[in-house]
Amino acid sequence: KASAFAVIMRIMYSAFGDPSMMQDWSGLFAILAAISMTVGNVLALAQSNIKRLLGYSTIAQAGYILVGVASVPANQVGSTFYGAGPQGAMYYLAGYAFTNLAVFFTVIAITMRTGDDSIDGLKGMLKRSPLLASLLVFGILSLLGMPPTVGFMAKVVVFGSALNADLAWLAIVGVVNTVIAAYYYLRVIRMIVFDDPVDPSTFSGDKPVLVAAGLAAIGTGIFGLAPFLLLEFAESALTIVSGL
Repeated sequence: KASAFAVIMRIMYSAFGDPSMMQDWSGLFAILAAISMTVGNVLALAQSNIKRLLGYSTIAQAGYILVGVASVPANQVGSTFYGAGPQGAMYYLAGYAFTNLAVFFTVIAITMRTGDDSIDGLKGMLKRSPLLASLLVFGILSLLGMPPTVGFMAKVVVFGSALNADLAWLAIVGVVNTVIAAYYYLRVIRMIVFDDPVDPSTFSGDKPVLVAAGLAAIGTGIFGLAPFLLLEFAESALTIVSGL
């Protein structure tokens, strides 16, 4: 996914460097962003399998990243924080990598122990495996875009870039989709935290998995509280990609 978005931005900066052509391609990517966000979130609503839910969620997350890509014409390297369209796309992508690792490591650890991929299998997981459940909840909150996670700051940046690129309608679509996503994300969190467990037995994850998920979760928190650290990296990466 990272390489795909890098190629997209490289093409927009080099092959379509003319402002009018970049504006045309911006409109196309804006439409793709809206479709990706909406289709991914709507399909995720109907899922009863946690891995499939996260799979469709990934489609929606790609749409959020495309919001930043679509904002390239109005934003160049070195722009302000809220107008950082291409930097925002890179920042979102990097932040999503940390979040995704935290979520998928914990989901894999849990499902391997329980043998149950269903969302119902996560009921009462906070009682069965407090550490794994806490890491999973934190990761899900970042996917949703709740402060103080990197997911929240990433959405602030890309939605702000859309506004600065005169794509207010796209920012509105993004906010609406975030509300849609809140329904299925918070449903999973409710089951993990408040529901009674299907099986009362307790367990913990393997140490390598816990360490990996823990480090990813730490990154999710740090780059949410100090977004400038990752934005500087995103700007450097964008400079390389664009050849500027």
